[in-house]
Amino acid sequence: MYQLCSRVLPIIESSFFWIIGFMTHGIDTQVFDMTGRRTLITGAAGGIGSAMARSFHEHNASIVLADKDRQGLEKLAKSLGGETACLIYEQSDPSAIQRLADQAGPIDILLNNAGFMEIAPLQMQTAQSISTMIAVNLTGPILLANAVAKGMIARGNGVIINTVSQLAFCGAENRSIYATTKAGLVQFTRTAASEWAAHGVRVVALGPGPTETPMIKEILDDPEKRAERLARIPWRRFGSATEMARLSLLLASDLADNVIGHTLVADGGYLTVG
Repeated sequence: MYQLCSRVLPIIESSFFWIIGFMTHGIDTQVFDMTGRRTLITGAAGGIGSAMARSFHEHNASIVLADKDRQGLEKLAKSLGGETACLIYEQSDPSAIQRLADQAGPIDILLNNAGFMEIAPLQMQTAQSISTMIAVNLTGPILLANAVAKGMIARGNGVIINTVSQLAFCGAENRSIYATTKAGLVQFTRTAASEWAAHGVRVVALGPGPTETPMIKEILDDPEKRAERLARIPWRRFGSATEMARLSLLLASDLADNVIGHTLVADGGYLTVG
């Protein structure tokens, strides 16, 4: 019996790992391969945006990087190599957004990722700071999605992924305007999806929870604030930009072809504790 097992087990193990390897290989090359898909990434110089650029580049997408940070974009493009286009624009300016869409040309995947957060008590927010955050985080993404979607609708296919936040679904002390803009973008995702799906355009959203990027540097660099934030996360760690980039790749892939209007929240369980 021992001799039989010693001969059979290696065969079973070999077959098992061959099957797993085959399945993984098939998924990696067929579902996540972005060859021929022109991908526009806004906020590309930031933490999540740059991780998205690296992830989609690794999976053979044709990349167009967009941000107001010229130096950051050029550094990222150099690290990616190849023919990576860099477009400088200001998201709070509607005319600049239209120029971006025109310069980018036909887009297959839009990673509508640009945004910023101002941490301050609501009563300390000025009319100017509120208007700017709404322009960058809500109006800008809507205008860009609309401009890019026109070409997608004409061609009969495309994917738009809006970067929102888990704060769109809960109270957010000292981040009330940011949370409001992201909640608006969640609703835009739903409504745009309901209109454009019939034309072959999928609209979805990715909602990162607390993620180790420069956006929350103030929290990450303060041991007390860091500990307080971690205590709210059941998973007891922050997310990473790489994780968010991989999820955006998943949402853009054919694996998520029937996912429409949905917001995928990746927050380590932040929302489960109320």
